Amino acid sequence: MSEETRQKFDRRSPNKASAPEDGEGGSVHLRIRAGDVPPYAILPGDPARTLLISRDWNDVREVAYNREFRTVTGVYEGVPIACASTGIGAASSEICIHELHAAGVHTCVRVGTTGSIRLDIGIGDLIIPYACVRRDGTSDAYIEPEYPAAAHPHVLMALMQACANLGYEYHLGVGYTTSSFYIGQGRPIAEDGGYDPSFIKSLIPDLMQTGVTNIEMEAAGQFVVGALHGMKMGAILAVVANRVTDEWGDKGGEEKACRAATEAVRLLSAWDKEGRANVSFDL
Repeated sequence: MSEETRQKFDRRSPNKASAPEDGEGGSVHLRIRAGDVPPYAILPGDPARTLLISRDWNDVREVAYNREFRTVTGVYEGVPIACASTGIGAASSEICIHELHAAGVHTCVRVGTTGSIRLDIGIGDLIIPYACVRRDGTSDAYIEPEYPAAAHPHVLMALMQACANLGYEYHLGVGYTTSSFYIGQGRPIAEDGGYDPSFIKSLIPDLMQTGVTNIEMEAAGQFVVGALHGMKMGAILAVVANRVTDEWGDKGGEEKACRAATEAVRLLSAWDKEGRANVSFDL
């Protein structure tokens, strides 16, 4: 270790670490920097969904695309807006949210797909979760499990109003966010045998008794990580599976969720400009 490096290390607390960069001043994963994106962002998981979301925008531009993180910007009815894909799960979402925040984003709306665990919530329906059960794993690295995973009320209200403006019906609910797609969602590893723990057989029936509406893999982690960054977070989800009836499909739900998220961002921007919603809050 050189003397210069040793002195630099001595001045730094061993509990701190510098944020990595891409060598050009941008974030190491999203490859963006301050000024590259506006303060409002939509967060799909799938990079391909950025194109579906942004097709109603003007002046669409791909800012960066690295690994699962695809970032585009544009303008919707005069409002600058960004869209950044998060990949699958809360772990990659944490990276995306942190680097968006460092670039100046303060409000995010997740657009995703989910599985319903209620008979009255079918394929193609929309769910706006106001809270989630924290089984995502990532949020536990941030804070104790008693800390709630809740949507910011302004984002929740904007999503509800956006659906009303567009004529979309929706369900409010409590989601169950898990870090697993198979065992963690009550699916066996293989239909013909293998590891098949007894608890997966009771997972869905037990959740149904609590009134939980759906299962997915990101929202709880995003709500917690975003809140602890001082950001406003929310989500709108399209039902593509019903775990009670064992159905799969889309029926236009994904497209509706994408449009509702964009409309919600327009509303949030207008409310912020009018002073109806305070952009920041103290932790």
